[in-house]
Amino acid sequence: MKSIALAVSMFVALTSQAMSYTIGDAYAHLISCDWGQWGYEYGYIGTYKVNQQVYRVFFGSTYCEF
Repeated sequence: MKSIALAVSMFVALTSQAMSYTIGDAYAHLISCDWGQWGYEYGYIGTYKVNQQVYRVFFGSTYCEF
């Protein structure tokens, strides 16, 4: 019984972390985080899906938010 409760709490914790980044007051799902060029700068570029639309966000030297 404890293992089921632990599994459920881990699932809730992981799913809440996966959907903690918001774009326009809506939760964003991270599709990919790649190193690339954004204008004249290089850094991490996150690709997110929000309400059936895809957005790209530049994070620079820090890794993309989840």
